[in-house]
Amino acid sequence: MHPLPARPYELTGYQMINEVEIRNFRLFEHLTVSDCRRVNVIVGDNGAGKTTLLEAIFLALGSSTELGARYRTFRGLAGSFNGPARRIEEAIWRDYFYMGEWLKREIFIETKGSGEESRSVRVTHAPSQLFIPLTSAGSVVPEEATSAPLRFIWRDSSNHEHAATPTVSLAGIKFEGTEEDLPDFFYFATGTAIGSIENAARFSELSQSGKLHSFVEMFTTEYPIIKDLSLEVVAGAPIIFATLKDNNFRLPVANVSGGINRMIGVMLGIASRPKSVVLVDEVDEGIYYKHQTAIWRGLLSLVKQNDSQLFTTTHNEEWLESLTEAAGKDVDDIAIWRIEQEKQKPVLHQLKGKRALLGIRSGGVR
Repeated sequence: MHPLPARPYELTGYQMINEVEIRNFRLFEHLTVSDCRRVNVIVGDNGAGKTTLLEAIFLALGSSTELGARYRTFRGLAGSFNGPARRIEEAIWRDYFYMGEWLKREIFIETKGSGEESRSVRVTHAPSQLFIPLTSAGSVVPEEATSAPLRFIWRDSSNHEHAATPTVSLAGIKFEGTEEDLPDFFYFATGTAIGSIENAARFSELSQSGKLHSFVEMFTTEYPIIKDLSLEVVAGAPIIFATLKDNNFRLPVANVSGGINRMIGVMLGIASRPKSVVLVDEVDEGIYYKHQTAIWRGLLSLVKQNDSQLFTTTHNEEWLESLTEAAGKDVDDIAIWRIEQEKQKPVLHQLKGKRALLGIRSGGVR
């Protein structure tokens, strides 16, 4: 996806997503989360549903049926398929429905907010389709493909519906999109590298807007091995390079550290796109513990400066503790979401503001 030009921006101080409702998506038969804050940190045991929450929110904010296949690859599942159309559709979509009941249930996800992030998506079955390939005379006729496709219906903030249907045929899989001109919503999956061209484009936008110096200063202060960041073109492709302090040697940031490269990508997403919604799975991935407080301080500062909203997960107790140090007394915009299994169902508990920080310090959100 090619990034759009930066939009004119004036600080307004408004909150974005206030409430999330999820029905029949993966682990969640029905979940409603109210009073979201600017920074929402999701914690819980493995398999509790932290990543699922991020996927659900991003699905409502999206506009393409391709997200289903993308989520599979994020989780390490194969992205290539073979077999009858119905089996392929089942392999892609069935696990997104609560208890795998994709023939009986309907997925519904809604994000309520103060602007274009007020959206919903409904996923249900469309009427079955039969594809009969046309062939020239004398050629072998392959078997026809029967499909029972899903139908995605997004409703935007103006209450207009945009429908799309992914289809499977002998020619392949077609993932339809709605071609909406959406605001800036980002999802950074764990274990997934951020494209160098994507990062370079946002880096360039910061430079054009006059915000690059402060961004580079923030990073080089915390990572003294890096003297400077610059944009270079290698074999026709723009790449962010780091200049090393000790010897002035320059190399791609991704070759310095995967963790640093990922965090630069997250922060560039926030800094270059005011009023964005940013979802980060395992924000602590690849970051050494000594840098955690400074990284939190940078994230908290960026989301406030840019009227953005952050939803992120972590398994790391040290990251929670470093959040309390970075936030200090400025805690009103912070919420901790703890997901627990109660009677074999996920239940979400929220701690907000001062209670969130007190909960971290007392060990009540681990």
